[in-house]
Amino acid sequence: MTTSTDCRIVVVLRPTVSGLDEASAMTMVDALRASGDRDVGLAYLDIATPTVHDELDRAAGDGLSAISLVPVAVPRDKYLVTWTKRAVANWRESRSGVDLDIRILESDITGAVVAGLADLIERVPPAEIRVSPAAYRSPAWSVIEDHDRHVLVCKGPRCMAYGAGPLHRQLTATSKGTSTKVTGTGCLSPCNLGPLAIVNPAGEWYGRLEPAHAAELVAGDGPASNRLPR
Repeated sequence: MTTSTDCRIVVVLRPTVSGLDEASAMTMVDALRASGDRDVGLAYLDIATPTVHDELDRAAGDGLSAISLVPVAVPRDKYLVTWTKRAVANWRESRSGVDLDIRILESDITGAVVAGLADLIERVPPAEIRVSPAAYRSPAWSVIEDHDRHVLVCKGPRCMAYGAGPLHRQLTATSKGTSTKVTGTGCLSPCNLGPLAIVNPAGEWYGRLEPAHAAELVAGDGPASNRLPR
């Protein structure tokens, strides 16, 4: 049996395309660290980094012998659990020779959360909501940004494992001050060809992209050798 000193716990979350409250996620991780002698990390299945692959690479680089992945979602998210396992399978296949015992904790935490929530409802009075409705009619959210090109970047589980995170960051940086708009998306489907991007209005698909392709995607027709037939 591995001990807490040689087995890292990695909480795996699944953000929405609008993001996730990273401060709250880290508060949860810090609380787990403080609750015992635990080495606790954090990974995201898709959309954000570090990815599951990143955390497995880090564990191997740190010389750990074992790692336990804990997918967390309320209610239980079958997609999160399934694709966490698939990410592990891909990592093992693509990192042959790395000796790391990888396990997963699949327990459904809904019951514990509901019990805590029920207790909270009984003890804590609800607060009055005093927020302006201006966000639903603000001009800032009522105007399409001026652009003549729109690059959609897939940030699904496979594309993120293949490097969509650095690609999206480079595209965002490269597009500043240009007439190109960059938007990260959920899975675009043919992600085994990833990282993927679609450049509109031409509707051209590109695959197996790298951050070095950002300038071509933002300013030109995109890298011809990475264009995908449709």
